[in-house]
Amino acid sequence: MSDFVESEAEESEEEYNDEGEVVPRVTKKFVEEEDDDEEEEEENPDDQDEQGNLKGFINDDEDEGEEDEGSDSGDSEDDVGHKKRKRTSFDDRLEDDDFDLIEENLGVKVKRGQKYRRVKKMSDDEDDDEEEYGKEEHEKEAIAEEIFQDGEGEEGQEAVEAPMAPAEEEEEDDEESDIDDFIVDDDGQPLKKPKWRKKLPGYTDAALQEAQEIFGVDFDYDEFEKYNEYDEELEEEYEYEDDEAEGEIRVRPKKTTKKRVSRRSIFEMYEPSELESSHLTDQDNEIRATDLPERFQLRSIPVKVAEDDELEEEADWIYRNAFATPTISLQESCDYLDRGQPASSFSRKGPSTIQKIKEALGFMRNQHFEVPFIAFYRKEYVEPELHINDLWRVWQWDEKWTQLRIRKENLTRLFEKMQAYQYEQISADPDKPLADGIRALDTTDMERLKDVQSMDELKDVYSHFLLYYGRDIPKMQNAAKANRKKLKRVREEGDEEGEGEEAEDEEQRGPELKQASRRDMYTICQSAGLDGLAKKFGLTPEQFGENLRDSYQRHETEQFPAEPLELAKDYVCSQFPPPEAVLEGARYMVALQIAREPLVRQVLRQTFQERAKLNITPTKKGRKDVDEAHYAYSFKYLKNKPVKELRDDQFLKICLAEDEGLLTIDISIDMKGVEGYGNDQTYFEEIKQFYYRDEFSHQVQEWNRQRTMAIERALQQFLYVQMAKELKNKLLVEAKEYVIKACSRKLYNWLRVAPYRPDQQVEEDDDFMEENQGKGIRVLGIAFSSARDHPVFCALVNGEGEVTDFLRLPHFTKRRTAWREEEREKKAKPFNSNFLSIQAQDIETLKKFLLNKKPHVVTVAGENRDAQMLIEDVKRIVHELDQGQQLSSIGVELVDNELAILYMNSKKSEAEFRDYPPVLRQAVSLARRIQDPLIEFAQVCSSDEDILCLKFHPLQEHVVKEELLNALYCEFINRVNEVGVDVNRAIAHPYSQALIQYVCGLGPRKGTHLLKILKQNNTRLESRTQLVTMCHMGPKVFMNCAGFLKIDTASLGDSTDSYIEVLDGSRVHPETYEWARKMAVDALEYDESAEDANPAGALEEILENPERLKDLDLDAFAEELERQGYGDKHITLYDIRAELSCRYKDLRTAYRSPNTEEIFNMLTKETPETFYIGKLIICNVTGIAHRRPQGESYDQAIRNDETGLWQCPFCQQDNFPELSEVWNHFDSGSCPGQAIGVKTRLDNGVTGFIPTKFLSDKVVKRPEERVKVDE
Repeated sequence: MSDFVESEAEESEEEYNDEGEVVPRVTKKFVEEEDDDEEEEEENPDDQDEQGNLKGFINDDEDEGEEDEGSDSGDSEDDVGHKKRKRTSFDDRLEDDDFDLIEENLGVKVKRGQKYRRVKKMSDDEDDDEEEYGKEEHEKEAIAEEIFQDGEGEEGQEAVEAPMAPAEEEEEDDEESDIDDFIVDDDGQPLKKPKWRKKLPGYTDAALQEAQEIFGVDFDYDEFEKYNEYDEELEEEYEYEDDEAEGEIRVRPKKTTKKRVSRRSIFEMYEPSELESSHLTDQDNEIRATDLPERFQLRSIPVKVAEDDELEEEADWIYRNAFATPTISLQESCDYLDRGQPASSFSRKGPSTIQKIKEALGFMRNQHFEVPFIAFYRKEYVEPELHINDLWRVWQWDEKWTQLRIRKENLTRLFEKMQAYQYEQISADPDKPLADGIRALDTTDMERLKDVQSMDELKDVYSHFLLYYGRDIPKMQNAAKANRKKLKRVREEGDEEGEGEEAEDEEQRGPELKQASRRDMYTICQSAGLDGLAKKFGLTPEQFGENLRDSYQRHETEQFPAEPLELAKDYVCSQFPPPEAVLEGARYMVALQIAREPLVRQVLRQTFQERAKLNITPTKKGRKDVDEAHYAYSFKYLKNKPVKELRDDQFLKICLAEDEGLLTIDISIDMKGVEGYGNDQTYFEEIKQFYYRDEFSHQVQEWNRQRTMAIERALQQFLYVQMAKELKNKLLVEAKEYVIKACSRKLYNWLRVAPYRPDQQVEEDDDFMEENQGKGIRVLGIAFSSARDHPVFCALVNGEGEVTDFLRLPHFTKRRTAWREEEREKKAKPFNSNFLSIQAQDIETLKKFLLNKKPHVVTVAGENRDAQMLIEDVKRIVHELDQGQQLSSIGVELVDNELAILYMNSKKSEAEFRDYPPVLRQAVSLARRIQDPLIEFAQVCSSDEDILCLKFHPLQEHVVKEELLNALYCEFINRVNEVGVDVNRAIAHPYSQALIQYVCGLGPRKGTHLLKILKQNNTRLESRTQLVTMCHMGPKVFMNCAGFLKIDTASLGDSTDSYIEVLDGSRVHPETYEWARKMAVDALEYDESAEDANPAGALEEILENPERLKDLDLDAFAEELERQGYGDKHITLYDIRAELSCRYKDLRTAYRSPNTEEIFNMLTKETPETFYIGKLIICNVTGIAHRRPQGESYDQAIRNDETGLWQCPFCQQDNFPELSEVWNHFDSGSCPGQAIGVKTRLDNGVTGFIPTKFLSDKVVKRPEERVKVDE
């Protein structure tokens, strides 16, 4: 019978989704108007929701004229059913003055509100129904877009989106083209719109290289801005002079265009993408000027001020979702800042965390403090429950909360509109009873929407709404349009022109959107009046959901006093002629209603996640390709594996194998293929009792059978499929989050290493601290290529990271194998003394270089295994100099060159060291990395995203790039603000400028702008107050960044007459300077009331003798501050004391030399994931190892009785006719001995040894018969 109903549905020739609902067909008209991207979306079934709607379609006139309702789409009505228009550059937008100029020159009125229009096509009569159907469908799609588009979330991008034309302005003059990319003159000839774009100051090396070569590196773009404005004024004046001379209004486009090109060529040479990456757009300028942290302005969902009630609600929501809810799969704790915490799958935080989250949210949303500021200067309010990584999680979940809140508000407005529409319909005829298919939208639905706590629940509510009210959406929209037209008619009453336009508009679009006939299965049943029969199944979907939630029959099933088949006869119609078809349709309606009930979905979702089993079977391709060495071998076959037992990134690997067509994944709630696990143990058997009537009459049993089939259909056809898809997505997200956290942990381990510190003896040596060599440690970096005929390059870097000298050693690499070659070639040919003399020259050159330059440490690139021999050569040279007392012992360190190779190939290194060969640039990076890893890693953080080329995790390429970048940048932000940034050093040494963008409150735009102001003023930053007075920094940005911008007050010395605040060189924030001075005065027991009291002098004295601070009672001080209304500041006071004891002490872990395992991984480029016991590998045979024969074994020669020949007992040579020849064989030394194994070499340079007994399962006496050398 189901075949009959389905055949009825198929008459429409529509396509249906999993729930049997129609997937709207795109009419011929739509297909012609949509671009290729839309066609790709049409072909992708995954882009369709449960209602069959295509995701991404926007009804652009949804909120036309309804700005008070929060919509910000601004799209015109002629875009109904089409994708959102492509955003255009803000710079290309014409201003009102531009329109005035065009209108004055053309003598015609130009419509200003309409930027874009579609080509209007006349539809044939035969396409009218399809067009009406499309309009109805896209009205509903517009509602979905409004709800789930995050209207407020687009505010950050509104500035770059062109305004869309209102529907009332669609009518065009006959003489004008509908494709309004052109404006015509009086003769009907098209005149291109002028593209007057205003460029902004600021530049990068990559984007403005040509301009730098012409005008110098430090040319100022402000001058060109003024020049461009001046040109526009001259251009306008020139045009008007020509107009007066001609005596008529005319535009001369050729002359104007030519002058514009010649004057604006400096800007036209750059692509828009380059201008965007260089932060030269109007939006970038607005970000620089706004007194708000840059990262706040760049967030996709804007940061909004919140009331205390919302903060409490949000804090509780974030705690439950981000800190109290464990993951579905087993995720090892990647929170490397949780000291002492076990590496369990989940670390639950206590309820006290909620208040700390609320405080953090208040700082972020209401006071606009960034995470590092809260972590360093508001510790009392968030510790110990929240550390800096937890605060970043709060920041991320605040965005999710805001997004959820916006969507709930959008859906609430839709509910209210539908309620108002239903009220109007009922009020029109109050005495008319509601039809069976009408469901009133009541307060219960509104309360359910209000209680939504997740995106899944929100989608459930919206899906439920569409089921019952989807058909009324076009009617509601028509009613709203009719009301707007009435208001417009009132406003334009008496205006004939307005009435004419209105009449034309109504003729074109029709008085309303006609109700197109839906031909999906549910609508067929509904139109046939089967709602009444569906209601007689005994329980509403809401009641069944409550039974399911409470796990008992809270609501008794009502029994209708008639047989189902007899009752179905009353509903027989042309569409459902037999009663069995009527019952089939009713069961379908009940099943879909149950499947769309939010409470049912919520209960099933939770149960499905707890019980879900994973079954994996390989495809034909998988059975062939997945062998023991394949990453998918461990899960090639899985049967009934609980998803809760999946670990870390395992599910990501499973999905990758599925994408490659190697295996198929099936997720089910019940076990499959297990003996003794029958149908009576399935989840369906558990829940069907909650829909039963517990009686034994034939009538009740027949109704129970109908109910059973309805529930089974709801589970099998709808719910199980959706829940499996949801669960799969969640597991994939968890696996990807693990990969991202693993990448962050690896970067954290790289960045937490402090600069290399030489031995105390070397540090105190006057020769090593010469002023002309610069402050800090000097490092000699040595890099070489894997090709042996390439020279070795050495680069000497001073304490400021500047290259002061370099060295080229063309033959130094040959030293790596000199001793081996000497031993091997002694017997083959005479020793080449000239060869060694060349090597000796390079050794002597390096020795003299070390003696003259006196570096504190030498770094050698860990390119391959040859680096071990190279580092031995360098250590031998250093030892000889130390023994001769010519040079104090200096360190020689092996450094991973992965970062150095990346920097060597980057655009930044090419711009900085254009004349250097690549290997020399690598040597520079090696030296800088050991000098300060943080600065060197920041060099690859550019708009080119070079940092992603570093190998953090084997699966890093399979996660969302933006999410990975954000996580990596958070590590930089954490570390940079912990270490602090010396602004004056960044100006003097551009190499360190890469750190400024990670300072709290700043970013790439604000950071470079700050440096630009200081460069323009040609001055150093002498105090933090100058950030406000000279750099014009706003109070919010200043509060965020002031404590992390350090000033070397000692270096200022007598070079300035300004007052030097010694606290500017510490982590003490300017807001607590007075407390620091008070602590100094109290520690020295100064009399503050004395006329000659000098708190600043006391502060300088306490910095010289910080041990005096230990006697202070800081707890009492904190109590006094709290009593005065400053809040709890006890941790801050202890931090101030620690800072006064050692200003800006480096909190990073001390550098240590790599251990044996790290050296192995460094030189072989292997990891535990790529090189492990049991892995099949390919290697080359380099030789066969023998054990030399011993004298007492000579008498053990064996005679072959069959051939009569003698055999050597060691080398197994068996062609000796006499025993004496065996002895001669021994005596001459030609017997290599017993073969004990095969020597091998792997591709990564590792040497190996395979004993003879492991060469084969059979006994091998002579390995030469099995393997050949060099093969």
